Amino acid sequence: MDKTRRLSRFLDPKVLASIASMEIRARSVVEGAIEGLHKSPFKGFNVEFAEYRSYVPGDPIRDIDWKVFARTDKYYIKEHEEETNLSGYLIIDTSGSMSFKGDGAAFSKLEYAATLAASLAFLMLKQQDSVGLVTFADGVRKIVRPKSGMGHLKGICRELEATEPTGATDIGETLDRVAETMRKRGLLIMFSDLMDSAEAIIAKARQLRTRRHEIVLFHVLDRQELTFPFEDTILFRDLEDRSEIVADAYALRREYLRRVQHLVTTFQSALRRAGIDYLLADTSRPIEASLRQFFTRRMAGGIRVA
Repeated sequence: MDKTRRLSRFLDPKVLASIASMEIRARSVVEGAIEGLHKSPFKGFNVEFAEYRSYVPGDPIRDIDWKVFARTDKYYIKEHEEETNLSGYLIIDTSGSMSFKGDGAAFSKLEYAATLAASLAFLMLKQQDSVGLVTFADGVRKIVRPKSGMGHLKGICRELEATEPTGATDIGETLDRVAETMRKRGLLIMFSDLMDSAEAIIAKARQLRTRRHEIVLFHVLDRQELTFPFEDTILFRDLEDRSEIVADAYALRREYLRRVQHLVTTFQSALRRAGIDYLLADTSRPIEASLRQFFTRRMAGGIRVA
């Protein structure tokens, strides 16, 4: 496919071909809501009842199954196949720090994140699920509500193309806003360099997980941020608040790398314990490699590779 005929610069035919045989399924949707109450989703030739799930405030009272309530003394909602199709949000950090692009890098962090997101949007829509988009920095900038159908891909890509990285980062406020918009459990995939309080990010992600959402965090970092290959006295500029500092890079290197490793380890261990997937996305790696890591990591938990 010629570059000029692409729907978006973030949809690479080579990348899409590499994931064409893959399929995304959230663990909670695949495993079902209640052991022993899970019935067959098929009735005759029509797809109807799929599963029960716990009632949450805001659900229509008419959807409560009163027969199940009589047996269990608990409120359960009867869901149907069209309601249990996977619904997800792709959440993109568009703060100033995401504009960083190291020497020789093919992508800025935002470009890498947008390419990952567009590729996963393509796959989810292709398998007839619904997907939405959230862009944020110091707050939510844009929410594109989840929809199904390949025609929706154009709207998602349009927003990705229009995004400019500016401002500071507030992941906690963003996740609160996303939680408010989620009417049912779904798959939330965030792409960010996580330049915010690690404690706040972990706490908010855990809150969403307790609401039975599936959470995936792509920690997007440039190769230079991971290796700190600088040696001379250098002017460093904060891409979010624009502050500057002159420092001896060689003298800082050991402590910098220690802190980065500590940060990565903190996210890995805390999120794993909470049942949240964490993936370090090095922008020097091919996009296909990061996507393959995503599928390989979650295959056993409900994401299948055909």
